Amino acid sequence: MVLTAEQHHPNIKIFVSAHKQATFPEGNSIVPVQVGAANAATRFTNTLHDDEGVNISAENPRYCELTAQYWAWKNEDADYYGFCHYRRYFDFTDTPHKENDYGEIIDSYIDNHALAEYGINDDAIARAVDGWDVITTPLNDVRRIGGFSNLKQHWDADEHLRLKDLRHMYDILCARHPDYKVDADAVLNGRTAAFCNMFIMRKDIFFEYNEWLFPLLDEFAAATDFSRMDVQTTRTVGHLSERLLNIFIAHKQRTGAHWKIKRLQCVHFLHPEPATVLKPLDAGYKNVVPVVFAADNNYVPMLTTTIYSMLKNASKDRSYDVIVLERNISDENKQNIRQFFERFPNAVIRFFDVSRYLAGFNLTTSNAHISIETYYRFIIQEALPFYSKLLYLDCDLVVNGDVAELFDTELGDNAIAAVPDIDFIGNLNMKNGERAEYVRKQLHMRDAYGYFQAGVLVMNLERMRKIHTVHEWLEIASKPGYIYNDQDILNVECEGLVTYLDYSWNVMHNCAGRVNGVFDFAPANVYKAYMTSRKAPKIVHYAGFDKPWKNPWCDFASLYWSYAQETPFMAQMIATMSGVERPAPPEHHERAIAEDSPIRKYVDVLAPTGSKQRELMKVVARKVQGKR
Repeated sequence: MVLTAEQHHPNIKIFVSAHKQATFPEGNSIVPVQVGAANAATRFTNTLHDDEGVNISAENPRYCELTAQYWAWKNEDADYYGFCHYRRYFDFTDTPHKENDYGEIIDSYIDNHALAEYGINDDAIARAVDGWDVITTPLNDVRRIGGFSNLKQHWDADEHLRLKDLRHMYDILCARHPDYKVDADAVLNGRTAAFCNMFIMRKDIFFEYNEWLFPLLDEFAAATDFSRMDVQTTRTVGHLSERLLNIFIAHKQRTGAHWKIKRLQCVHFLHPEPATVLKPLDAGYKNVVPVVFAADNNYVPMLTTTIYSMLKNASKDRSYDVIVLERNISDENKQNIRQFFERFPNAVIRFFDVSRYLAGFNLTTSNAHISIETYYRFIIQEALPFYSKLLYLDCDLVVNGDVAELFDTELGDNAIAAVPDIDFIGNLNMKNGERAEYVRKQLHMRDAYGYFQAGVLVMNLERMRKIHTVHEWLEIASKPGYIYNDQDILNVECEGLVTYLDYSWNVMHNCAGRVNGVFDFAPANVYKAYMTSRKAPKIVHYAGFDKPWKNPWCDFASLYWSYAQETPFMAQMIATMSGVERPAPPEHHERAIAEDSPIRKYVDVLAPTGSKQRELMKVVARKVQGKR
């Protein structure tokens, strides 16, 4: 009889303790367990639960991941029992990886690349585990962590751990197992230990370990008053077990167990949370217009202003799916944005974290006023697979018309609909020839006079998906040499596949006097079309460094502030524009807006003395400056 490779595998179960939802590797060897399930508000659907069968689930606040260990001991059968955490796993490969001072490999996401990199799959686990008696994380020297002379000093350095508790456990151990005293002294007075409470053991060793460990912990817990401990100190039992594991192994080896012990590196994933997945809107939303934005937490006031201007002018007969691509917008800001836009029942505001898509790419911008968020549009085609067409809008603009009209633009087989970029085109006609030379050397466009502005786009996602994958778009974006970054890339890759929109859909304002000095160098018909669009703009785009929230006298600023002043972030914009920083130390309090500040006249117009706006600004200023 010939055995298959699968039949050669021992029955290995690596139990992954999780008190939060996470991405779990797939495989017969990986067994996710929700710990503390007995007291949990939410019951995970993709894990086992430590409150089923014989268990101590209710003790999780004190015993931590040991509730999964106890549950596996009492309820599961395996040849090898192993334990990891939802964010920490063993590296099952033979390839050394760089560690931090805490002996951990740091990585970002639990994705296919990482699983292959660290061998977190059934075959690699079997190869790494079979034939060994005990596997732990590497022995880490506490001198490396913080210059500690021994494990007792290392314990005492933690503000939430008390030396008297370590001494109490030591006394319990020595009373129950006097022959362990020499090993406890050697470990606690020593400088090295395997941390993280991660291990893999043969079944017989695992059972012996639990029969020794839990009576010690239970006696300690029974004699300890946890009632006034903070959350972290309450976890002392779990911390003690981490030290006891090292003492147990040291004792067995000293007394002749001769176990084959292996040390595997520990991988710490910074983002183990499940990948966010966007789904189509409910069927109740009819004639949907999907609109995508990209912003960071600092740009929330401007993002809100743009969305507000769009929805205020939107058709009541259409539904608007507003999707914000982001990485760091705070939960508080998201809540405030959603709450503000509840006034528009035909709109849904959704946020999508793009961090996973950008991991591993070196994305930079060549202009100070262009942020990394500009590249987020490259991931839309994969993040929103249920849309074949949508709008993308920058956040430094206001919408003065109904974007449903824009969305309804017929694209045919073209990839993009956009407005010609009069700034770029004007530069092409400059006598210095710099822009024409850039096109010749870098962009290699057949007709650079077809160059479009990418702040307002109608995107044919089906066509975009045929041009490049998301990975390919981001690889191109990682290459240096582009002046206008993603805009240059879109122009090069989509050349010949563009439907040109009326200039009124992307009226760039007169930044630094460029209307007379750049725009007027464009071909006469282009310049005329632009100048006509300024009379009745459907979208005004504050492209460039001169923004209304930095310079309230810039071109079309009054239009911008007519929308911004109605948002909940207006006071923040005024404070930032006034140079107010937060928080200021008490001894450095100054007036929010000085009497002689050049911004004062504008503030007096926008928020007159005695008005509700003025009072709101005062409240904000007090909070910002720490006044009571």
